[in-house]
Amino acid sequence: MDAWTHLRISMQDAGCNETSIRKAEALYAAGAREELIRCLRCCRCEQLDALHEKQKQLDRLDLLIRKAQNL
Repeated sequence: MDAWTHLRISMQDAGCNETSIRKAEALYAAGAREELIRCLRCCRCEQLDALHEKQKQLDRLDLLIRKAQNL
């Protein structure tokens, strides 16, 4: 497996969207290492934002559970 294929599969496994993957592929092919790292960091930020949103949803469910227990 070549380096780009490995990177693509890893990005898919990490939940990166296809637009970001295609951008990363172009940057990789151009040898634009710093821009590729920036792209990967953007993907990480997107995942972290999604994680925080899920945590908020879990917190709301925990509150509903506590309220239901006190009915």
